[in-house]
Amino acid sequence: MTRRTVLGRRGSSRRAAAVPASDGRTAPAEAVGVALAPLLRRRVADVALVMVAGAVDLAFWSGDQKMAGGATLPLWVVPAAAIALCATLLLRHRFPLGVWVVVWLYTTVNLVVPGYFPVAYLLVAVYTAASSVPASTARLIFVASALPLGFFSYRTTQSTPSQARVVDFIAVAATWAIILSIAWGLGRLANLREQHARAERERIAAEAEKALAAQRLRLAHELHDSVTGAVAGMILHAGAARALAGGGDQRVRQALEVIEQAGAQAMTELHSMLGLLRSTDPDGTVPARLADVERLLESARSAGLDVRVDVTGTARPLPPEADLAAYRIVQESLTNVTKHAGRGATVELGIAWDKRVLDLTVRSFGGCAPPAAAAALSTGNGLRGLRERLDALGGELISRPDNDGWYLHATLPAAASIEVS
Repeated sequence: MTRRTVLGRRGSSRRAAAVPASDGRTAPAEAVGVALAPLLRRRVADVALVMVAGAVDLAFWSGDQKMAGGATLPLWVVPAAAIALCATLLLRHRFPLGVWVVVWLYTTVNLVVPGYFPVAYLLVAVYTAASSVPASTARLIFVASALPLGFFSYRTTQSTPSQARVVDFIAVAATWAIILSIAWGLGRLANLREQHARAERERIAAEAEKALAAQRLRLAHELHDSVTGAVAGMILHAGAARALAGGGDQRVRQALEVIEQAGAQAMTELHSMLGLLRSTDPDGTVPARLADVERLLESARSAGLDVRVDVTGTARPLPPEADLAAYRIVQESLTNVTKHAGRGATVELGIAWDKRVLDLTVRSFGGCAPPAAAAALSTGNGLRGLRERLDALGGELISRPDNDGWYLHATLPAAASIEVS
């Protein structure tokens, strides 16, 4: 085990977001800004489209205040209604059908104010609804939207001479039909493009899942053929050596028995890992938990360590990720003491439960020097892996030399849910 400090801080990923990348790549904060830029542009374009629709309808109105019964409409009513309808149209992407219904009902204002034809609002709502609803509903929207446009055409031709009224009505109605068909058709085209894009995303996701499953299965085969076979051989050879030792040195028999127990435990975890790799439902495999730590302590005591445990607070269920991380912290700590301090070392394990966090403290001291081959087994990846686990969970890990031993303190979130940063 490399004697150096490994320190992780809760929320370090959030602070890193403000630091520019040194290799020229986009920093996390800048990446968020780049991702939000298209959304902002679409929002601005959406607001501009609604404002243009409102301006067009007000221009068609041209301030006519005459009502159907001969009364005069206050000048502020139509502009106020236009502002309210513009605000409603801004919600059309969230409620496309509901907004279209509101706009369609608003077109009946022409019954009260014959000179007001709110057409632009209707066309915008038709486009959005047609792009968002199934084909059958979209066809009903097209037919229903044609009704107020036909009525507007009738109103428009009332001022023309009676002999040309039919021809004018057909011309005006045909014009509105073409415009409505364009708006509705563009909406259906957008709907089809979205369906194709969604199908493509689903296809890519399915292919990625299939490739990942194949990679997991390949990894499971390699793990079974190499590591599992080696561990099984170790267990068998240790058992045979213990049987041949007979009435020899009791310490040799105890050491061989510890090897067998550690090998059996490793084999159990390897089988669990193989099941996880082969399974299409990872949740079906039960991971190690802090409640299973007693077997680690017994194995460490069998290896000659003096393990003392101090538990404070009331234990309670942890989230699965935190539960597994707590187990691995204790496992890695005991393994490191066995490798670097050897038999006779004292290990003090502190487990402190709080309302929001779980604190694990491991101190070791004493012990005889282990064989050089044991220390050579250390790769330095154990503590690094623990730090990565806790960083992902929003926890904290401190590890450092402590006089003639080692000190490790870990803080894990004990809430019901864990925010992955």
